[in-house]
This record gives sequence, C-alpha cells and structure tokens, in this order.
Amino acid sequence: MRFFFCCLSFLFLLVPQLFSQPIGRWQEHLPFGNAIDLTTNGEKLFVATPYALFSVDASNEMMERYSKVNGLSETGISAISGNLGEELVIAYTNSNIDILRKEGITNVNSLSRASINADKNIYHICSDGDRVLLSTGFAVVVLNIEKNEIGDTWVVGNDGVYTKVNATASDGTYYYAATAAGLKRSARQGINQADYRNWEMLSGTGGLPGGSTEGVFVIDGMLYVQHGSGLYISENNSFRQIYTDQWSWNMVNYSDGKFIISQQKNGRSRVILLDRNAIIQTIAEDDLLTEPRDALIIGSTIWIADSKVGLLEYKDGLITSIIPNSPQGIPSGEIYANGGEWWMGRINGMDRFFEGNWTHYNADGQTLPENTGAITPLIKDRADQLWAGTERGGLILRNGEQFTRIKEPLLSPDKNDPLAYRVTGLAADADNNLWISNSGVENQLVLRYPDASYRKFKIPFTLNGDTVGRILLDEHNQKWILSPGGNGLLCFNHGLTIDNTGDDQWRLYRAGAGNGNLPSNEVLSFAIDDFGFIWVGTADGIAIIQCTAEVFSSQGCEALIPVVQSDNFAGFLFKGEAVQAIAVDGANRKWIGTRNGVWLISADGEKTIQRFTTSNSPLPDNYIKSITIDQRDGTVLFATANGLCSYKSDATGAQASGSDVLVYPNPVPPGYNGTIAIRGVPANAVVKITELNGRLVQQGKALGTQFTWNGRDLNGRKISTGIYLVLASSENRAQQVLTKIIFIQR
Repeated sequence: MRFFFCCLSFLFLLVPQLFSQPIGRWQEHLPFGNAIDLTTNGEKLFVATPYALFSVDASNEMMERYSKVNGLSETGISAISGNLGEELVIAYTNSNIDILRKEGITNVNSLSRASINADKNIYHICSDGDRVLLSTGFAVVVLNIEKNEIGDTWVVGNDGVYTKVNATASDGTYYYAATAAGLKRSARQGINQADYRNWEMLSGTGGLPGGSTEGVFVIDGMLYVQHGSGLYISENNSFRQIYTDQWSWNMVNYSDGKFIISQQKNGRSRVILLDRNAIIQTIAEDDLLTEPRDALIIGSTIWIADSKVGLLEYKDGLITSIIPNSPQGIPSGEIYANGGEWWMGRINGMDRFFEGNWTHYNADGQTLPENTGAITPLIKDRADQLWAGTERGGLILRNGEQFTRIKEPLLSPDKNDPLAYRVTGLAADADNNLWISNSGVENQLVLRYPDASYRKFKIPFTLNGDTVGRILLDEHNQKWILSPGGNGLLCFNHGLTIDNTGDDQWRLYRAGAGNGNLPSNEVLSFAIDDFGFIWVGTADGIAIIQCTAEVFSSQGCEALIPVVQSDNFAGFLFKGEAVQAIAVDGANRKWIGTRNGVWLISADGEKTIQRFTTSNSPLPDNYIKSITIDQRDGTVLFATANGLCSYKSDATGAQASGSDVLVYPNPVPPGYNGTIAIRGVPANAVVKITELNGRLVQQGKALGTQFTWNGRDLNGRKISTGIYLVLASSENRAQQVLTKIIFIQR
C-alpha cells in the first residue's frame, strides 16, 4: 500500500526559482530534525516530529513531507501508528486525530472537543481489528477505524478514577493496560470493559512489582511488561524479570523478533537489541546518537528516531542522519528576508535559506560561538554583512563563512547577570553606522561606526529593567526604540551631528493624551509604512504616529489611535489584541500578527482583506512572533510559536527602474485556471493586456510591483490561444515596460 499526496515540486522545477511558490500558496518550513516516533506500513517508514511528519521509502530513501500545507489537521504530533493495514493513525497533543489513507486524510476531532477535565493526550496507539485502542492520560479510548468515530471509553483506574494509560495490548483472551497505577487486564469477551470493576490489577502480584508500568507487549502469544528499567515475561501465571539495567528507558519496541530499547544515562545515549535472554547488539555513537526516542528494524537496517538530530539510519556498522531540507529549530524572533535569502534565529543557532536549501549554524564553538542563547535581531548592513544579536552572547558578525563574536568594550554586560551581553535590536543607517540596543545596562544605545570605533548613549528616562529592544530608523534618521516591560516607545534625534551630544533629543511615548497617546505602555512591535507613518503595535491595539517630523517641535506629535467601522459599530483598531508583529508589503498594506492569528489590512487600516488562523489556513500556531516580507517576490514569512511558514502574497516591493518583467506561468498551459503573476512592473503601475493588434483584453492596477490576472477578458471569458502584449506604465507615465504572454488552450 502507498499513500499518495499532491506534489507540485516537479512543476516548480520548470519555472525560475523566483516563482517557486505560486501566489496564494503556503509552504511549511518546519524543523524535521526532532524525531519522536516511528512506524511503518511495510513499504514506507513514517517519522513523526512535534511539528510534522515525513516518510522514507525504504527501497530508495525517497522522502515525502506531510504537514498542514498538504492536509494534516494540526501541528504537534504525540504518537503515530502504521501497523493497521490500510491506515496510518496520527495523534496530536491536543487529542485531535488524523487517519491517512491512500485516498486522503480523515479527521476525527470528537476526543479533542470532548469536555473532559483530564489529560487527553494520546501516548500509545494499538491496533485491535477494525478499531484502535488509544492510550490517553485518563483512560483507554476506542477509535472505530471503519466508521471514523470514537466509540467506547474505558476508565480503568481504581474506583473509576482517571489514570494515565501508557500502552495497551491484547492476546485474544484479555486486554492489557499498562497504567500509572500498574498493569491491569480485562476479559476480551462477555463483559463491559467500560466498567472499571471489570479490570483486574496484576502489578504487585506474581513477581511483577507494584507501581507504574510503562509498556505491555503480546509476542507469539507471550505477555511482556516494561516496569521502569526492567523487562518481565509472564509464565505459568507469574512474572519473571528477563532483563534490567541502570539506564533510563525512553522507549521499548519489538521489531524483527527483537526487543529494541532506546536509552540514556549521564549524558550518554545508546540503543540496545535484546532477545529473551541478553543483549545481542549495542549501538552507541556519541557524535550522532543524542536523544533516541524510538527505533525499528527493517531488513538489515536499524532506524532510530532521535529528538535532537532526527532520523538515523544504522546499517553495516555505519550511522547516518537523514533529515528533509528544513530549518533546525523554531524561530526565536525576527527573520531577515531579502532577495530570496532568509536568515532565521533560534535557540543557540541560526539557519539560512538560500536557493531552496537550508543551512544550519549552531552555537557549538565550531560554527558559531558557544553560549549565545536565543538569536533574535538579524540584519544586513550596507556592505552586505550579516549582524546577529543574541540573548547572552553579544553581537555576531558574519564575513563569508566566518563568524566573529563581539562583546566588550563595544557592549556591556547585564547589570544583574555579568555573563550576559544582551543585543536586542539592530539597525544600519545610510552611512552604514550600526545602531545597537544593549539591554539591561546603563548606556542602552550603542553606535558602532564602520571603522569599529563606537559611541554609547544613556537614555534619559527611568526604564524598568533598563530594557530596550528593536530599533527602527525613519526618513528623518530618527531612531525609534521599543522598550519591553511596559516602558513604552522611545524616539531619539541626535541633531546635526552624532558626535555633538549637546543637541541630542529624546522622547518617550506612553499611554494617555499628552504622554504620546499610545493605547498601552506595553509596546510589542512597530513598522514604518510608505507614507513614513510609524505603526505601533501594543498589548491593547494599534496606534499610528503620522507626524514624525514634528516629534521635537513646539507643537509636538501625539500618536493617533484609529477608529474603524465594523458592521454597525465603531472601535479602536485591534482594540483588545496583543499586536506582536507588523509588516508592510509592496502595496503599503499591513500584515498584523497577534496571539490569535494574522490579519492583512488595507493601507489605511480601514478594511480587512484577509484573516488567517490555524482553523482556516496552514499556520502552525496562532501565536505570531514576527512577520517578515521578502519584497522581491512578496513572500510573507510568519514566525510562530510552533515553527515558520510562508505565504505568497500578491504584492511585491519596489524594483529598480528597467528591471526585467517576469511572468508566471509563461507560457500558460492548457487548462490552467490559477493566477497569472506579472512582476517587475513600475510600482503601482497601470497594466494593460492587449492583443497584438492593440485591442484591449484586460487592465488594472499593480499591487506594488506585481500585477495579477485570472486569464480572462473584460467580459469574463477565458482568452484564446495566442500571444498577448503586456503594457505597463507608472501613474505619471515615466516608466514603461513591455513583455509577452503566450496562451496555449488546447
């Protein structure tokens, strides 16, 4: 049996990399290096991570990825099982369930929606004919695999108390449940398993110790039980220990006639294979085997799921890591994206996406300096140098493939943690001066000149924790500095020259009229739009600072809290929402990220154009950390609490005059009903599609530097086979471009 899913990668290879993600399409960028569970359906090995799933064809090691983008219901897998014939069952941490079949994916969400005040997480999946036994944190839940519905719930705890079930098994005569209270059994036929009184406790009798049992297996009619770091067999109505050691057991599996146990002890890891009497093989590779969570034997290969380094293949004495092309972790904060190159910071490292491939840089003392903590702000300066700010390790500069750490004297350590050099904001001005937020110190704003000399500035306000964050430069070369912890928003103007501190001016924006008029002192995000307005996201909605040139004038400049009409009610923009991210696209529209998903709103903020949440899109999580737009092609990157994903928007940023116009797809193939993208036209151009004789077919206005078209004429009819001209001009007709589109309709 094989599972078939729509795969568009072959089509993408036929067009320039620039258009590898069609307009309106989502793409996941989830980490696949955190393998937690394995299963097989005989032809493919399936590997679960906390974020998604991938498969490996055992014959040729071809990989497929499964995520919300191609049909999974959730992000956050807890267990999988493919030993069920025609189905693969996927259980999620929120108790939602997907069933994968060759014809598609079926979701069963009744357990996740059930109002049960208990741990509903699914820890183990066991096949039982046409149904599946789900071991949860409160009971055994029975899933009818044919009807795609939850049937019985067996509460097996003493006196009917909810008890965690670690695993289940059946020998044809009895059901067995390995629970936190011990091993229990119930007759398979003739009684009601939903009645807790019909479950007999076996632990504490016949040689099986009392207390929690972690696993239960029926193999060739024989019963085996895992109790702590020991394995027991049931013989003649009593239990005998057949193996024990002093290691911590992460998982016990039975595969190819052998027990296979994933273990850890004092920072070491190993996988051992047992027969019924002793260890017959040990796998211990210090460099790769780090945190084994599960293992299977298929033929001559041992496959290991390692939650630190991914899927490991052990064959002929060699161990190899197999991971789909992906980032190594979850984004810790901001993303840098420009021209198809992305940089993503994470805990103790960062990842680069370029030309379709991810490269990992770890803070292990070899690639990156050690003990950096989370890497958050990432920018490139005017000299195309990458700068990264870290939670503890200071500033990192990349030159070529070399990374250099910079601390003192440029930076100062945190007053309350002398080992932490916190860089929380970065910006480069037109003279390639680097402006740095050095949080938790006396002089929180630092300027590094291109010659590596520096100057430090003390902010003349009392800030809780001396915290500073992201830096934004406006068109007047003023520095806007976010101050977390409820301090507000700072604006700094250094006057005519940086070195003359006598004309420095500072302003602190806080809540309330006369104080800056922000909706809240908790400022979470900001962005500058095409009008030069500063959009400020707070814990209680959005404010807009429109008079940036007047901040230090006699009349001053207060923030405006927009009032928008929604149905018959008027209210403040995003009132009650924690606005954690704001990004401005090529059409001056605003992408807004909150703890409840993403909004795309019009340039003036008065209209919602799109709304994305986990329920209506492939967003991995509604908690949005940051939003970044690669203006070259309009790709919008969403850094969420559960990973990174991207969405191809229909607006791109300004391009240089005379740049090539690109059309995708071109030629337009027969039967194509998607969007045709024409990119590289002048910003906000008027675009006309004509026949070769000049007859107008369609016209409209570009969003930024991109025009999209549905391939129909002014009357809504699909156009015929032929060659069509694209004419585009800016509003003042200063620029004109010309290209052709070929249509093949049969």
